[in-house]
Amino acid sequence: MSDLLNIGRSALQVNSRALETVGSNIANAENPDYVRRSLNVGDTTIYGTTNPLYGNYTGSGGVAINGLTRNSDQFLEAATRQTGAGRVRSEIMVQWLEQGELALANNESDIGSQLTKVFGSAEELSAVPFESALRGQFLGDIQDTVSRFNQTAANLSANLKLMDGAAEQETVGLNNALAELAEINQKLRPTQAGTSQQIALLDQRDAALTVITEKLDVEISFGENGMADITRGGTNLVNFNIASPVNFVANAGGAFDIEVGGTILPPPTDGTLGGLHRAQSDVAAMATNIDALAVQFATEINGWQANGRTDAGVPGAAAVTHGGTAASLSVTGLTGDDLALASAAGVANGNILAFVNLRSATGTERQYENMVVNQAQNLMSARSESDAATAFDRATREARNRVSSVDLDREAADLVRLQQSYEASARIIQVARETIQSVLAIF
Repeated sequence: MSDLLNIGRSALQVNSRALETVGSNIANAENPDYVRRSLNVGDTTIYGTTNPLYGNYTGSGGVAINGLTRNSDQFLEAATRQTGAGRVRSEIMVQWLEQGELALANNESDIGSQLTKVFGSAEELSAVPFESALRGQFLGDIQDTVSRFNQTAANLSANLKLMDGAAEQETVGLNNALAELAEINQKLRPTQAGTSQQIALLDQRDAALTVITEKLDVEISFGENGMADITRGGTNLVNFNIASPVNFVANAGGAFDIEVGGTILPPPTDGTLGGLHRAQSDVAAMATNIDALAVQFATEINGWQANGRTDAGVPGAAAVTHGGTAASLSVTGLTGDDLALASAAGVANGNILAFVNLRSATGTERQYENMVVNQAQNLMSARSESDAATAFDRATREARNRVSSVDLDREAADLVRLQQSYEASARIIQVARETIQSVLAIF
């Protein structure tokens, strides 16, 4: 009879704990870092003997709680971290490449459209080479072109600095997550497997790992009791309870670096830092190309001037000067009389007629168009990559969530089942009590 009471009592305890677990699941249904729990239950076996001449016997003593279980699949978790890192990388790339495209557009006052105006002014001037108003318009268009080179260079430089700021901020967030993981490792070591404390710490560990991998591509290794170590390129970022901070290193005119303990790590390839690095590399290449085009523009204009003759019959002086960059490009302050519109042979509009020859396949105008096309193609490719990465990540998360997330319908069904089981357990105790009372009544 005591066995019957033990069975009922243990069943009540298990059902009570199971109801608490379901309640915790329901309370955290909207928590993205929470992994569904389930109670691990086993039977309680009693070993004993009644006579030394006979063997041992076994009997059931009810049920016992063996601990909590996280409904988590390590392979799906790893896949989700990987696809999440790819998704944020592509999103960041699209965001900053779009900013680079806006920098080139310069509020619809781009270099290409202004170069077209220069050639249009030259064509008008070639028909009436002595018209002072047209000479002023031609010089004004050259000056406007120089200004657009200056402004585009400033726009791209500002974008590069903004990306540096974003990368530095991401590095701060990365270091916070690394430090948090080291602290979680220290708390995990002494915990007992299957306890509520360990399960909660594992949820926190996975949340920290998600933050880390969505910022930087790293290698993760798991140890005893769920502790996680982080390395990158053979360099320890988290070793048990010691976190090594990652430092941001800005590079003027190029993509940033990251280093640990004075050692430059390989360029990031995934996560937000990977997306920023790739985008900054593209924008830095754009800035370099703009500088080269500015130098080419100055060379073409000054070369054209030197090949002609002014009204005074002397070779034309340089119209544009530079220091090797688009930002340093400037006009020299020529007047209309300083324009070398005549040819060396003395034809009044001979040199200005030759100005159209600068509009070649290798000229500044065409080279700028090619650069804009390449930028548009890079942005289109990044958008396609982002769409694919988002779809892949969504599918992986759905597969993970089918295992790990809380389904309120399932929890509601468990509540009904556990309520009935609880009532049945109470009924066992009631039957045992009534039976004992009946036996005692006999005497």
